[in-house]
Amino acid sequence: MALTVAYQLVFVGSINTAVAGLLPDTAQQGQIGLTLPISTSVSGLLAVVSILFGTYVLLVATRLLVREPGELSSLPSELFTHRVGRALVAAVVANVVVSITVTLGLIALVVPGLFLSVSFTFAFFAIGVEDQGPIDALRRSWELATGNRWRLFGLVLIVGIVAGAVGGLSSLFAMAGPAVGQIVILTIISIVTIVNYGILADAFVQLRTEAASEPKIQ
Repeated sequence: MALTVAYQLVFVGSINTAVAGLLPDTAQQGQIGLTLPISTSVSGLLAVVSILFGTYVLLVATRLLVREPGELSSLPSELFTHRVGRALVAAVVANVVVSITVTLGLIALVVPGLFLSVSFTFAFFAIGVEDQGPIDALRRSWELATGNRWRLFGLVLIVGIVAGAVGGLSSLFAMAGPAVGQIVILTIISIVTIVNYGILADAFVQLRTEAASEPKIQ
């Protein structure tokens, strides 16, 4: 959770810094929010690095959260280091594919976008936990979601509503100043993100167990 908060703050601070650098001096740059004491070019590079780091953190989270309850208080180093390069590349590719397909689905008729979003919910888990490649991870997520999409949609909807409500309340902190407001909002969003991943991890374990117990048709 601490790593998630850190990368969120660095990413948003980098983007804000890049935007502030592109604005004319007469613009009200103080209203942008959290900025970092770095140049515009460095901020762009830092934004990319922070996104990659954030992807790595979420991959590690999938590995940590699917374990047995008695193991959740430990942080074994192998979960942070096991084939991280391969997993990171697979996660980036899968994320690009899912983002494009879901966006096109939402533009088309909304429903296809929601259908695809639910179907690919467990792609990161398949990559982080099962060492799947990007395409195999999408297939695996689709397989686990098959027959369970309404349940998953309800789960994602409830989590989304709670996250939206929390985000709305946290926006009140913006009255203390753009930078302070962003820091508080990003911290709360990071906490909600990890809780959401914990819920999805439990769903992933349940559906994987169900799939493994089903008789195979020869």
